[in-house]
Amino acid sequence: MIVPSLNSEETLRKCLTSIFQQTYVKERYEVILIDGGSIDKTLEIAKEFPVRIVLELGDGRGNAYNRGIEESGGKVIAFLDSDAYAVDSWLEIMVDELEEDGGVAAVHCKLKAPEECGFVQKCIDTLNFKGVGHANGVVYDKRVVVEEGGFDLRLNYLQEDMLRHKIRKSGYKVGILDKVLVYHLPRKDLGGFLKQNIEAGENEVLLYHLTEDRKILLEVFSRSLAAFAPLLLLFWPAYGFPAILTLALGYTIYISSRTHRRYRKTKYLMMVPLIAYISLIGSLIGYLGAIAMKVKCGLNSLQKSSFAVSTPRR
Repeated sequence: MIVPSLNSEETLRKCLTSIFQQTYVKERYEVILIDGGSIDKTLEIAKEFPVRIVLELGDGRGNAYNRGIEESGGKVIAFLDSDAYAVDSWLEIMVDELEEDGGVAAVHCKLKAPEECGFVQKCIDTLNFKGVGHANGVVYDKRVVVEEGGFDLRLNYLQEDMLRHKIRKSGYKVGILDKVLVYHLPRKDLGGFLKQNIEAGENEVLLYHLTEDRKILLEVFSRSLAAFAPLLLLFWPAYGFPAILTLALGYTIYISSRTHRRYRKTKYLMMVPLIAYISLIGSLIGYLGAIAMKVKCGLNSLQKSSFAVSTPRR
């Protein structure tokens, strides 16, 4: 099991406690903490648990993920971020799902914000809960991940999307469990949420270039178009307001049908249009930034050198 960390003193103890409370047989897994050079009490806390600590000072999560893969000696790789914690049955359920079908190379589960989160974080999670695709909480078949070259370092975000694309392209299946098995902290404020979506937008453009997946192009186009919806108020005020109101209401109803039952409350749902629009604006800024850099410097300026996963270091 791989736990990437960086200055995680506030959350690491709860994360590791949840790992060592798993119902999965303890003798069958090891825990490797890949630390990016923490300067707080992260490593002191880690030493309270039977974990193997490995320092990886390369930039970005992709380096931490790949180093963890190299260090791991097992056939199955599980990832849990240091600001997340899992239910006791997480690992057992995920591994069983992975091993049940030999054609499955990765299994995702649902993430939810912890109950102790603030109002803004729960509003963000109301929107985000509908999706699955992150590396946090995922279990992989290590052999397949190594065959696919690990996490692509040309991306500094959406690396798990790239790996999922390669896994499926190679003929393997990706399992998705509609169960909340991992609790993870969303961004603390709307500014952080905006920055997250800008980064995601930049990397989505690059992801399309690398995969040529038309679904990604369609998402970029539709999200960009939606970001300009308020212009209806400027050019067609008589029709713009009811049109935008209808779109906002329809999307809120859609989110209500997809989000966690605890978020189906007025105080969370009324924030959906605002949170969604911040997400759209962030994505649009990211798209435009990536395209502008491509025009100015060429696409290679956006890419980091690729990295191939080697044999495990033991």
